[in-house]
Amino acid sequence: MFYYKAKLVKIGELLYKEGLVDARAGNLSVRLRDRAIITRTGSHLGNLSFEDLIELQLYQKHTLEDRASSEWIVHREIYLQTSHKAVVHAHPLYTVFLSNYYSRIEPKDSEGKAILGAVEVIPDYPSGSEELAGAVAQGLKTSKILVVKNHGVFSAAQTLTQAYSLISVLERSCRYLWNINLIERGTTL
Repeated sequence: MFYYKAKLVKIGELLYKEGLVDARAGNLSVRLRDRAIITRTGSHLGNLSFEDLIELQLYQKHTLEDRASSEWIVHREIYLQTSHKAVVHAHPLYTVFLSNYYSRIEPKDSEGKAILGAVEVIPDYPSGSEELAGAVAQGLKTSKILVVKNHGVFSAAQTLTQAYSLISVLERSCRYLWNINLIERGTTL
């Protein structure tokens, strides 16, 4: 248990340091068989403590669900519908910008192309809603990452490091794409 909690703390710190979340945004979780550990609602991912991590059952309600991230319903649905073991949700700025202009983000940089390919952008459902949970889980059945228009990114993989890394690569690709678009339009940086 200590290992998973320490990993959640470390990945939260990396997300914050890289600017993929702000002080109170984003959430992450890891699945442990029929349970999951998820960040507390309103927790600062860059400064997590073990007290900010809540363990919940996947197949039954628990009184601590009210203290868990408001996106618990989305994380839970991903675990119930897929084989992913870790979920990271972040709000990277350039990725959210581009979600307004594309239904699929297609990286132009070599790393983004090789690692991500095209990334689907789904409609902006209300945060923490059943509609969002269903749409994200459905999308992550065949992918490891997707963008919710005007909201952020959900990434799911076998490890937290893998899920975090995909978001990091996507944001870098989106910054690159944003700047290429500016240059092509004749706008100076």
